[in-house]
Amino acid sequence: MDAPHNELMSALATLLEAGKYSDLTIVCGERRWAVHRAVICSRSGFFDGACSNRFREAETGIIDLSEDEEDAVEHMIKYFYHLDYLVKSRPSSPRARGARSPSPRRPRKLNLALVEDPLLAQAANTTIPSHAIPLTPPDEAASRFESLSLNEKTPMTPHEMEEEADDYFSLAMPEQEVDSAVPHLILHAKMYAIAEKYGIKGLKSLARSKFSTQVEQHWSSAEFPETIQDVYETTVDSDRGLRDIVVQTFRAHPELARRKDVEAVVKETPGVAWDLFRVGWGMPVTA
Repeated sequence: MDAPHNELMSALATLLEAGKYSDLTIVCGERRWAVHRAVICSRSGFFDGACSNRFREAETGIIDLSEDEEDAVEHMIKYFYHLDYLVKSRPSSPRARGARSPSPRRPRKLNLALVEDPLLAQAANTTIPSHAIPLTPPDEAASRFESLSLNEKTPMTPHEMEEEADDYFSLAMPEQEVDSAVPHLILHAKMYAIAEKYGIKGLKSLARSKFSTQVEQHWSSAEFPETIQDVYETTVDSDRGLRDIVVQTFRAHPELARRKDVEAVVKETPGVAWDLFRVGWGMPVTA
């Protein structure tokens, strides 16, 4: 399955990088992305509606998202073509420069069963049930997270690396080198919010999974208080996807209540204050 999957992902990444066959432009501030309706509209209810009806966007082929943050829009677009975000552009192939191909990194493997995305499901040749990633954890009383590992690395032998160098170097995307010691809590919260806004189900599931893993690792970071506020200000009360993770973090780490920066955010954010009040009295957070 690796070779067809790598070929599909490489082709999608090339479409975005080269802009070839583009028939739609997304604008955000000073930035522009040449994209493809077949890729974008099949994955987002918002973009499908904008391009299918007699709106100005359908006639001009330009969709202006300048009210959103540029970085969030960029990561959203990268998700459409990479089925992931926080990804870097692929380097040009050494062959194109006349150099000898070095041994490639093993392509990053996603656990396809964890992300609800139609294109990803097709690539995996499997049917993903709608309950694959519930938005609300089934056990609110749990004091720890069920960590969702999206990237399981399998070491390659030198023979395997040499064998794959000729066939797959131009196809395999390089493994994203994201420093796990650096928190990306706010980014994942923003990606969750933008996925909800534009109806991108797979991106929303992926952002929640990344957020859960990051919070488990970086709940004590200086970024966590601002993240709490961002989560509660960018989601509605009925959307418990990230809010439940925040509440579970307080359950698992009661020492958070003694942090002054956390106290300040809780006082300024009625939603989280109300949730923690109910938790303190042993009441369910959700109806």
